[in-house]
Amino acid sequence: MLKWILMEVIAMDALTNSHPNLTVLLIEDRPNDQSELKHHLIHLNYTISLHIDTQQAISSTCTDTVADIMVINTHTPSDRILKELTNIDKLTPLPVLVFAKQDAREMIQSTLKAGVSAYIVGEIQESRLTCLIDVAIERFKQRQSLIAELKKTKAQLADRKTVEKAKGYIMQEKQVTEQQAFTLLRNMAMNNGQSLATVAKSVIEVTELLEHKVK
Repeated sequence: MLKWILMEVIAMDALTNSHPNLTVLLIEDRPNDQSELKHHLIHLNYTISLHIDTQQAISSTCTDTVADIMVINTHTPSDRILKELTNIDKLTPLPVLVFAKQDAREMIQSTLKAGVSAYIVGEIQESRLTCLIDVAIERFKQRQSLIAELKKTKAQLADRKTVEKAKGYIMQEKQVTEQQAFTLLRNMAMNNGQSLATVAKSVIEVTELLEHKVK
């Protein structure tokens, strides 16, 4: 019997101290000191950095407030809220957990497109709160990783196109093969301690500037 009691105490202690350093920007339709969600978060050792109304300007507030996660408790996310969340996702992205009563598929899709990490419909239970916050944070990290990878891929593709264009100019100007043009670019990059793409951009700029002067 004592063993089971100790196990329960340890489990509750782990739950209570899961995120002792995370700060929460809490946004609700009716923010007040009697907020059940606020009490749950404080009991679980989260720090409430700010508690505001859904009618306030969320994007500007987010810019001025340091928080690890945004938690929104609303009946239905309005178009204005979704627009602000979209702006936040572009400028100052952070994990966003939304509790709502509206379970329409279109609404859920709209919130996810706006950058919401997790959309929860139904009663807010303290026993599930830490897990839901963890899920929102992990989904946010995964999404940001995918976005970063996509940006990297696009940049690499743009660099390849730049190098190809520069090779074309060199081939035309010096009457050399594609491989010889590439070797010239690579040697220029090595001699100047620059990337291949940077040198290629310089070649394109100089060539097009000279062509413009000739015209």
